[in-house]
Amino acid sequence: MLYKIFLKSSAAKFLNKITDEDYKIISKNIFTLSSKPRPSNSKKIATDERNIYRIRVGRYRVIYFINDIDKIINILEVKLRRENTYKNL
Repeated sequence: MLYKIFLKSSAAKFLNKITDEDYKIISKNIFTLSSKPRPSNSKKIATDERNIYRIRVGRYRVIYFINDIDKIINILEVKLRRENTYKNL
């Protein structure tokens, strides 16, 4: 069964600001998560019981939450990789 994907408004705003080429690559990776929510390039970034993961897409990071019970993926952030990328999660 496929997972449903939801984007936070901040992630959607970021995607609207990037180049079309970057947008195509990132959106392809995001839609791939619906069939494979934990791809080989994903990494769990929350150390507690929350299911927060990230995938690398070039110089960008897609940070997302997986709800396995309801089959939902919430895209929390899409950001350029910087020192503060993972703060405030």
